[in-house]
Amino acid sequence: MMNNTMHNACASTMRFSISLLTVFVAATVLFSCSGGGEGASTADDGTPVKGDWIVVHLLSDPEGLNPLITNDASSSAIFNHVYEKLLDYDFETTDLYPVIAESRPTVSDDHLTYTFKLKKGVTFSDGKPLTAKDVIFTFKAVKNPLITDAAALRNYYESLSDIAAPDEQTVVITMSKPYFLAEYFLGGLWILPKHIFDKENLTDGYTIAETNDMAKAQANASMKKFATWYNTPEVKRDPALNVGSGPYTYDEWKTGESVSIKRNDRWWNAGKDKWNPAYADKVIYKVVNDRSSAVVGVKNGEMDFMEAVPAAKFVEEIDTVATPFLSKATYSMQVYTYVGLNCQNPILSDKNVRRALAHCLDRDALIKQVVRGLATPVNSPVYSDRKEYDKSIAPVAYDPAKAKDILAKAGWSDVNGDGVLEKNINGKLVPFVVSILVNAGNESREAIAVAFSDELRKVGIKLEVRKLEWSVFLENLRTRKFDISIGAWVNDPLPSDPYQIWHSSQIGNKGSNYAGFSSARADQLMELNRIEFDEGKRIAYMQEFQRIVADEQPYIFLWSPQYPAIYNKRLHGVRFSRVRPGYNPTQWWIPASQWKYSQAQ
Repeated sequence: MMNNTMHNACASTMRFSISLLTVFVAATVLFSCSGGGEGASTADDGTPVKGDWIVVHLLSDPEGLNPLITNDASSSAIFNHVYEKLLDYDFETTDLYPVIAESRPTVSDDHLTYTFKLKKGVTFSDGKPLTAKDVIFTFKAVKNPLITDAAALRNYYESLSDIAAPDEQTVVITMSKPYFLAEYFLGGLWILPKHIFDKENLTDGYTIAETNDMAKAQANASMKKFATWYNTPEVKRDPALNVGSGPYTYDEWKTGESVSIKRNDRWWNAGKDKWNPAYADKVIYKVVNDRSSAVVGVKNGEMDFMEAVPAAKFVEEIDTVATPFLSKATYSMQVYTYVGLNCQNPILSDKNVRRALAHCLDRDALIKQVVRGLATPVNSPVYSDRKEYDKSIAPVAYDPAKAKDILAKAGWSDVNGDGVLEKNINGKLVPFVVSILVNAGNESREAIAVAFSDELRKVGIKLEVRKLEWSVFLENLRTRKFDISIGAWVNDPLPSDPYQIWHSSQIGNKGSNYAGFSSARADQLMELNRIEFDEGKRIAYMQEFQRIVADEQPYIFLWSPQYPAIYNKRLHGVRFSRVRPGYNPTQWWIPASQWKYSQAQ
């Protein structure tokens, strides 16, 4: 998880999302495609050059531009080029490497103290130096419990008890208890400029200790005033305000049309970061909220790259012989797709009812029909390529007859003969009528929802399909104003820490436990997992946790997809990785003879 959040992948990558995310340390990276991909052409002389623009497809507007308060994959794919971290993932090996920090931190024997030394000469894009005070500010901002939209990220810093700066280049972070992923998350926070986001020095008016106590937070005037400011739409959406230290800066956000970033020609690390050479003058993320139309746009040359191409079109319609200027590729990440059930809804609060619904979903048929086989079934919230994945958990078989039997035993019957089941709940006869949310424009999820609705109708359940614009969809999930939803979680290649999505503390305050899942034993296992450095013990904790989730059925787990992508062969240097979002436009370059938006220099 290194945003360190698991991102909701609902919008662009299926993404999430994470939002909503998907976390966590693979020894090797698996490439579905390397180099230029299928039928790649050669550059004029094979030498990368700087220039021109790259146009990348987005299914919908990103949730925001600020990394502390946005948690969807679309946003992360963009702001990762504007903001930088102390440490980041090597695109090829997925190992950590230093970015703003001189090296990986010095760690105390008790795993409670982490000391980072910052590189000298690091500056933000406005020319101001990045120092330890900016690091401290960033941690104080994300720790402020009154900043509601930082909840998804904040859970990774619950054990942070203090942070100090002996000098401008040194940061000492103290933990109240060990966390086996502490280095990843302490090093993986995007660093923001204090002089931009805290002009009144309000974060100087509170301590890290005060952020760990909601009563103290509510009583601290500086903390409240800072949170009030940071919760404004301006902070989340204003390109001019969101200044980072990375290879690109925000250029413009045309709502519903595009977000563009331009190369930071004052970048302090230019030419030194092999994974971010920043060849393109601009990268434009173009919003086309219908993926069939987006495919046409790539074929017409209006866009250069598209991830998550509809599987049917990718397999059956995109012909690189007929369109020789296009390449096709598939790649994988730590991501799973699911149907989420709101456990706090009275109709869905019984785990037996949730299990009955799972028996009505024909996953094998959906894999064949909706994603054309480009997916691997999953049965738990742990990624199937992880050591801790419990292979013994059996899938929920498609069995409508069994579903009917379970529902009857749970007290549901067609009392009035209208074809819809009813039950007396709290003294009132309640029909089994629920809705399922999908994000508009995601035809794969719409197809799943429609198929699920048809199957449920056969057992007496009415399921209404509701399509919502991306930001509205996310808000409904975070405030638990839904019955059923379809989503995905995407994460970086790290060992499992499911706390963000599954711990009961993450149900309220816009946390990521959208299903409202609560289990005292599951909470205990997740807490033990976080403080355990013995891999064998963590595997045991996680496997027991998975069995609890499988029994409670808050999600109907679907699959881990392969991402079908297409791109114009004018792009060179296209590679894929297990590091989110699986590709990196800063590595791509275009021969001058194929420039479309710039004059050759």
